[in-house]
Amino acid sequence: MATIRRRGVRLAHNSRKLLDNYRLLLALFLSLGIIFLYNQLLEWRHPELAHPHPKTTALPPPSSLATPEGAASGGASAASAPSAAPESAPATAISAAPSRYIVIDTDLYRAEITTRGGRIDSFLLKKYLTTSAADSPPYQMMPQAERYPLGLIVERSGASVDDAGVIYTSDAPGHLSATAGGEIKLTLVGTTPNGLTLRKTFVFRNGSYVFDLDASAAAATGAQPAGIGVSMSRPLAAGAGYRDIPEIQADIANKSITEMQKALQKGVAPISGAITYAGFGDRYFLSVVMPVKPVEGSLTMDYAGDEGKANIVFPGAANVSTRVYFGPKDLQILEAANPALRKAIDFGWMGIIALPFLQLLELFHHFAPNYGVAIILLTVIVRLATLPMSIKGQRSMMKMQRLQPQVERIREKFKDDQERLNREMVDLYKRNHVNPLGGCLPMGVQLPVFIALYEALLNAIQLRHAPFFGWIKDLSAPDCMPVSWMPRLPYLDCHGIPVLVGLLVVTGFLQQWMAPKQPDPGQQKMMMYMPIVFSLIFVNLPAGLTLYYLASNLLGIAQQFVLNREFQQLPPTT
Repeated sequence: MATIRRRGVRLAHNSRKLLDNYRLLLALFLSLGIIFLYNQLLEWRHPELAHPHPKTTALPPPSSLATPEGAASGGASAASAPSAAPESAPATAISAAPSRYIVIDTDLYRAEITTRGGRIDSFLLKKYLTTSAADSPPYQMMPQAERYPLGLIVERSGASVDDAGVIYTSDAPGHLSATAGGEIKLTLVGTTPNGLTLRKTFVFRNGSYVFDLDASAAAATGAQPAGIGVSMSRPLAAGAGYRDIPEIQADIANKSITEMQKALQKGVAPISGAITYAGFGDRYFLSVVMPVKPVEGSLTMDYAGDEGKANIVFPGAANVSTRVYFGPKDLQILEAANPALRKAIDFGWMGIIALPFLQLLELFHHFAPNYGVAIILLTVIVRLATLPMSIKGQRSMMKMQRLQPQVERIREKFKDDQERLNREMVDLYKRNHVNPLGGCLPMGVQLPVFIALYEALLNAIQLRHAPFFGWIKDLSAPDCMPVSWMPRLPYLDCHGIPVLVGLLVVTGFLQQWMAPKQPDPGQQKMMMYMPIVFSLIFVNLPAGLTLYYLASNLLGIAQQFVLNREFQQLPPTT
């Protein structure tokens, strides 16, 4: 009989062990499955990430304007503009004058306006570079494309025409520079074959990414315009940065609108109402029009030739006044231009927490002019804010670990009486002031904090090309220390070693080793594998996020070390 009982106990033990291993494997497969499904979800929502569309054949830029000073002194540049494809039928130019380029220089940007269509085909931001390399050229807001922004749309006699093929004329020289406290006023006049006289007036100023555009259309004879509008366009191919995907962004009737390539391909219905702004934005930069008069209009969106287009039309008007923002998604700059533009930075559903984090990051950067150091200081503040709850949870887990032998004895003693087992367990926890769920609460609090920090650091243009030290030249790019002889590792964007991610794994294992052991061996094994799972997630995330989590791990290790010493001095359990 005793032999049968021992065999039964051994069989039950083996069955429990197999069940624990099954749970462990199931947890690992579920974790990897979540990562895989998350990547698939990103590819489904943002197909440009996995399969970026090839860019259309770029229009040749102007003759680089190598001698703008000569253009300024000698008048108009003789460079011929590329042939712009008409965007709707009746827009053929009748002027015999050749098209030319007019360069606008301010302290913040250098814009090039072509008189073919009276549009901006180049907009270089002088304070932002294309890459993190020291010799990188200024950032180009206007990728070469078939269609250029700030076209004029006129509705007349039931038809809609634009100025894509109109050759405007201007008496301005080929190069204009803004003076301190002054402004540049540029007027373009053109005529369409059906008798419309089009006029565009731009006003540029130093010290601002905002400029003015006034446009009008008039007919000498026949029907007058029944509506006027402005068109915005740009390619929607994904940029080189992490999640750097252009999209249409607008605010109409106090409702934020975001439409990406996939939605535009399917077709998006026009939206009408009071237009605060409308145009295009990507991860770090924004190009939108902000109507001044009138403001009630409609936004029509479409997609063709790898390019998105947004038409902002005001029915019943023959002239329109608007301000235009071409610049960075810097929160302070956006709010100075128009407080509503802060909506163009997408902080996700945790924006209410992400925004204060971003403001704290800026504050710390004033004291420590290195954004890597500012992230570490931000990590310290977050850990201090959650410290009381974190300590309470860890102490609860430590007490649970010490009570584990008694828990096993109670389970064995009352295994056939579930009601008595529950009463004894509750009584044991009450005597020792232990909450079985106390260790889960800090983890639940940390999750929204981490998501908010993820959104704040992901959308902070301050981290773009911001160095930390050594090989970390760009906190907005994935961490990778270049090694020339090393082959490219799978899923990595460079030839090298993700050092911060490696340190993240090491500190994660150390923290798990120091933490109280889980009552369930299967759960304990799963927790020990979590650092590897995190490494698969962080390996392609921006280095700034990895730095935050690494700093958090190091602070967690120090905290766990102090608590472990306290745990050794606790009195025996009762």
